[in-house]
Amino acid sequence: MILFIAKRLAMGVGLVLLVLTLIFSALQLVPGDPAVLLLSTGDGGAPSPEAVAALREQLGLNQPLLTQYFSFLGGVFTGDLGESFRTSQPVLEAIGARLPRTLLLVAYATILSIVIGVAMGALAARRGGWVDTLVTALSSIGVALPVFVFGAVLILVFSITLGLFPAGGYVDPSKDFLGAIKSLTLPAISLAVGFAAQIARMTRSAVLEVQTQDWVRTAKSIGLAPMTVFRRHVLRNSLTPVVTVVGIGFGTLLGSTVLVERVFNYPGLSSLLVDGVTTRDYPVVQGVVIVIAMLFIAINIVVDITYGILDPRVRRA
Repeated sequence: MILFIAKRLAMGVGLVLLVLTLIFSALQLVPGDPAVLLLSTGDGGAPSPEAVAALREQLGLNQPLLTQYFSFLGGVFTGDLGESFRTSQPVLEAIGARLPRTLLLVAYATILSIVIGVAMGALAARRGGWVDTLVTALSSIGVALPVFVFGAVLILVFSITLGLFPAGGYVDPSKDFLGAIKSLTLPAISLAVGFAAQIARMTRSAVLEVQTQDWVRTAKSIGLAPMTVFRRHVLRNSLTPVVTVVGIGFGTLLGSTVLVERVFNYPGLSSLLVDGVTTRDYPVVQGVVIVIAMLFIAINIVVDITYGILDPRVRRA
């Protein structure tokens, strides 16, 4: 098991270096000189070459590309992601203020997805017939439904028409817990619908496969109640592949928050990313992408290790 964990951690380090290299390279290809953009007044006047040269030297943009690259890596591994071009705020500080909000939203959406997805998938596999058909159809719709469209519908129905939930914004849970839950509910549902559909599909397939195993038939033949067999022997053993889907899906939800946070005016990490792209604030864009990528890699490593614990056969792969 130790060797298995060591291999996964080594792969994670390699992936981090690869992602950092790709991020650095991509930003070098973005058109426009950050120094010129920072010094532009917005009235069409061009900054003087002397001012541009001085700012480039201050930002380290006049150094050789390889020197900039290693300086970039050193900053990332020491927690220095630079300062925002627009606000001069340390990027790590800006991310630290927004990241908990996005993680809270994603965690809420993940819990909703697991509860709804596992319940729907298990119900479809156990009942069959029209229930199975209905769940399968709803799952297909959920996977295909764009989150921003569903989010707009939720706002129209539950905020504007019924007035049950706020249309957007953020409430600090430490100050108003119930208000925070209400403000998170609609964006979390919008984010969860596609993920819940994927979990439902996976759960249904896993349950149908486990139900055909010999040891399940043996449990039934010795007189155990059908619900006991299903709960203790079928459903529990069907959740192993669901763990992988949940882990990968959690990382995917981080990327999906870009649209949801915009629709619900939620001040999270993705909104910071969009603002950085709009204003060409390269350090902010770079920092947010790095944090999201590292979170995604870390989650996948945890999922791999968890899967190895649940299924010893994976360790030999």
